[in-house]
Amino acid sequence: MTPPSPDLRGYVVVDRPGPAAPEADRAVRRLLSAGWRKALEIEGLGVYLGPSSPLKVVQVHRRHLLIGEWRGDGVPLSTLVALHHSAESLARAVIGQGWGRYVMVWRDDDGGLNLLRDPSGALDCICWRYGSSAFVASQPPEALNAVLPDDLAIDWSVLGDIAGAVNLASDTLALTGLEAVNPGSLAHVGRNVTQTALWTPVRFVAAAHRWDDSPDALAAVVDRAVKALTLGHDRIITEISGGLDSAIIADSLVASGAGEKSSFVTFFDDQPEGDERRFARAAADRLGVCLDEVHKPVAAVMRRQFEPLGQSVRPALHGIDMVYDADMADRARETGATGLLTGQGGDAVFFQSPDPLVVTDRFRREGLGGLDPAYVAAVARWTRHSVWTIGRHALLGTRRPVPPTRRHRWLTGIEVLPPAKARQTVQIANCQTFWSDCLRGRAATLLHPLLTQPVMEHCLALPVDRLTLGARDRGMARLAFHDRLPPLIRERRDKGDLSRFYALVVRQSVAAIRDILIEGRLAQQGLIDADVLDHDLDEARLIWDPATNRFLILCALEVWAQAWQARIERCRRAKMAREPFENA
Repeated sequence: MTPPSPDLRGYVVVDRPGPAAPEADRAVRRLLSAGWRKALEIEGLGVYLGPSSPLKVVQVHRRHLLIGEWRGDGVPLSTLVALHHSAESLARAVIGQGWGRYVMVWRDDDGGLNLLRDPSGALDCICWRYGSSAFVASQPPEALNAVLPDDLAIDWSVLGDIAGAVNLASDTLALTGLEAVNPGSLAHVGRNVTQTALWTPVRFVAAAHRWDDSPDALAAVVDRAVKALTLGHDRIITEISGGLDSAIIADSLVASGAGEKSSFVTFFDDQPEGDERRFARAAADRLGVCLDEVHKPVAAVMRRQFEPLGQSVRPALHGIDMVYDADMADRARETGATGLLTGQGGDAVFFQSPDPLVVTDRFRREGLGGLDPAYVAAVARWTRHSVWTIGRHALLGTRRPVPPTRRHRWLTGIEVLPPAKARQTVQIANCQTFWSDCLRGRAATLLHPLLTQPVMEHCLALPVDRLTLGARDRGMARLAFHDRLPPLIRERRDKGDLSRFYALVVRQSVAAIRDILIEGRLAQQGLIDADVLDHDLDEARLIWDPATNRFLILCALEVWAQAWQARIERCRRAKMAREPFENA
């Protein structure tokens, strides 16, 4: 079965500021003939939805449109628009007084277009200008090829940076001519596109001076997020991996009374560390739900399985686990599920890493009183460091690594944060990948409650030593849901690991990997060394290589580069086909 295009569940905004916008008129006709539908239009500002898009579009004021959902704290959006006259003031109010999965669009008095992308990053926002018109899309569809920028090209420098730091794929586009609006940012599309970052994890932490570190408060914010995200779905699929985070989300779903509309699934492979069924069963038994157990076989990956990873505007790195991804997509279609509920992001927001720097953070906040010997000893046991090492870090500090030339824009200013909290913000920035394109995301809406704005803000405000109560990973979360989890999961100290599974998949897929990479675009551009790669793919070396997953990532980047080079050529042909009519 041919997978659906990544744009079909998305949106397109076409801004035609005046009557003379023939290029935009033709683009709209192509969209409509491709099955898209007009959702709303105000004075030449139109929103179009893909053939299978579940998004809502509403007019919230005279010139203001909302794509998606915004949940306010009692004040409607229309009131916020009336109260705030500048674009930045309004955007700050929208972010500060509500949350959701949305892009807000409105025109300024000067005719410029404003775009506000919600801080969670759940809905992508790509913008560009063509002629007198502006275009915005979650994924630019093929129907818009003729109006994509004339200077559209692959930015090989950015793609090389992504190959070295995959979290950049959710931040910077490896395409010139298109601009990605960052989560929590306000973009102004005039002659050029400018952005103002209003919300980032670093900014939020730096401004947070109050917090509620009661376990009940954490449970309440998670429960509210789960209930709100699942409310509009009649049928969902909930994954229970066997870990703490997914067990918390499944419990919260059942506690909300919505468990009956969900099926529950867990995946396992043949490696002991990849088989968490006994933990998943314990969670399912505690909730009284049926659990579908799905075996993930080790099998060679074929080139055709990689190809969907290159179809979206960003490399689809969230689809790297191709067997799992395809299975979940099929399940969604077969069951009619419109949402896929996960615990992804929990390791970051709840703080899973055994990090000795939590003592440094506590010392900075409480002074010498924070170096209570019993606490320091407990952290030493948890992190497997000596008490002296932890004390030295706290008293003398630790050298921070030199930041890379290009880093995720969410990390701007991270140097002002305490070191363990800084690491948490890096992990949360990395979690943006969980919103990216994948086959299951083309079949149903990805629901990640732990990556919603309220949960991120609650956990970012908490000092890391409070998140790790009891000197253990996710200690606050364990306490918050203590009476709602089976002891087997609540007291679990290890984690599942798919490293060996991926290693075996890579070893069986060497022929396809060589075929994709050795003479590919990345090698031609000097982003990888084909000779070194060929050497690294030797069977004897793969047995001992701890990072074989990188070969799958490189293949995803390669098929993306090939797909976009082909698409750029299609854009050129589409523009050439249009020129005779324009010159007639």
